[in-house]
This record gives sequence, C-alpha cells and structure tokens, in this order.
Amino acid sequence: MNADYVDFHVHMPYKCDVEPFVRAARKAGIAMCVNACGPMWGQDGNDAVQAAASRYPDTVIPIGYVGLGRGDGPWTVDDLRSRGFRGLKVIGPTRDYDDPEFFPVYARAEALRMPVLFHTGVVARNDQMLKAMLEAGKPVPPHGDPRTFNISSKRMEPMCVDGILRAFPDLDCVLAHFGSTGRRDVSEGIIRWNPNAYGDMTSYSWAFELDDSAQGWHIEQKHVDMFAERLRPLFPAKYAHKLLYATDVTTDDPALLDAKLESHRAVYSALGIGTDARKLMFRDTALRLLGLD
Repeated sequence: MNADYVDFHVHMPYKCDVEPFVRAARKAGIAMCVNACGPMWGQDGNDAVQAAASRYPDTVIPIGYVGLGRGDGPWTVDDLRSRGFRGLKVIGPTRDYDDPEFFPVYARAEALRMPVLFHTGVVARNDQMLKAMLEAGKPVPPHGDPRTFNISSKRMEPMCVDGILRAFPDLDCVLAHFGSTGRRDVSEGIIRWNPNAYGDMTSYSWAFELDDSAQGWHIEQKHVDMFAERLRPLFPAKYAHKLLYATDVTTDDPALLDAKLESHRAVYSALGIGTDARKLMFRDTALRLLGLD
C-alpha cells in the first residue's frame, strides 16, 4: 500500500456515500481502516465496509465488527477473513471484554492473525448519538429502543484487555483512545508490559478550531500544548512502535481529514518525536499489524 499515512480508526455512518471522503483521503495520502458497528451506533455494517473496500482497495482497509454477546462468534471471524477483512473491531460487549465467553472469538482472531481494535473507556450515550444524527438531518438506521441496548462503559475498561493479552500472546490488541481521561495510566502500563498491546491515538486529533477561513480551521497552540502535556508522562517517543495514528473520523466528514492529520503532526512536534518514530506511528506499525507491509 502506497499511502503515507494509515488511519487505524475510521467509522462509516449509515447510508454514507464514501466517495468524497476517499477523494480527500487520497489527496492527503491517507489509507483508512474503516469499521461500521451497526444500528446501535448509527452506523452501517460489515457489508457496506466490504463494498467500499472492493471499490476503493487502494484507500479503504476493511475492519470487521464483531458483536460480543450479540450473536457473533468465532464463525463470524472466519467469515470476515474469507471476505477480505484485515482486522476486527469490538465495542459494547454484553459482558466484560475478558469474560471467557468471548475467548473463542479471540482464539480465532489469533489463529488468523487479525488484530482486534477494542473501544476502551467511557463511550458516548447511544440515545444521544442517534438523536444528534436525527437533528442534523442525517439518515438513522432502524435501531429499536436504546434503553434495551445493554451498554455499559465499565465492561470496556482498559484493564479488561489485560487478561486477553496474557491468554492470547499472539493476538495483537489495539486499545482505542490511548491516554485520554480515565484510561491514561492503565493503558500505558498495559502497553508497556505486553508486547502484543498497542494504543490508538484518536484522542489527540482535536488540536484545531474551526474558523471562517477558506481552509475552515486552524491549529490552536493552546490545544497542542494541552495534548502534549497529557502525553509527555506516557513517554510517546519511547513507545512510538506501539502507538498508531488514528482519528475516529467518520466517512461523511471529509473536511476534517486534513485538520486531524495536522493536529497529530503538531502534537508530535511539540513532543520532539523524531522522523523515524513518526513513520512507525503514522504508517509502518499499522501495516505490519494488518499484514500489509
């Protein structure tokens, strides 16, 4: 893959035309690891991701959603792999991530060398997300009553991934939102002591503010300084080979691609992260985990 950057964490909303996003990503030199976690999250599903990857194989890297405790199992992993998916995304399990009920899924992912991206920490309220989509005039999938979704952020705490890393030492696990509030110290410790643990850097994508310029945004130094101070105690330069460029952007918002990329560049510069380390964070480690190097 010839992209200069690999964004490890991109979502596809429901009924989203991804072509404008793909054009913007190509212009910026970004390949996107795209996942879609279904109606509960206002998103499309694995079929839509597969279709996008088939249409734009140079830009869209398909990441398959597995519903833990929601009818999926190791057979789902086999199916996704047979369809060309390179990794897996999990969120909203009905039990803690490290519950033995889910171990067959992790075992199959380990056997197939498919990295798993775990949402970690507090997650936004589903009813509020769906309401915001409606108010913005965006298409919302049929989804039932959010009160019945059985979502709890407690089941997705970073510590719930630790036992998985130990039980499946050849399974690469990526902790989403590394270093953000409520996840900082635990996530850092898990990544330090587990060779198969990685962190995605979505939480450092907002060092900009929107404005009325032709570009539509500018880097805000106070945000850069804030993010750099949060990251500095976690030794990001030392663990650059364990940290992945990721933005949590949605494929219906191409205007934010450049702003989020420049946010990461600015924060990494403030931390004095060198060229070789940046290359690992922006591209090389992701491609290795996905088997695309």
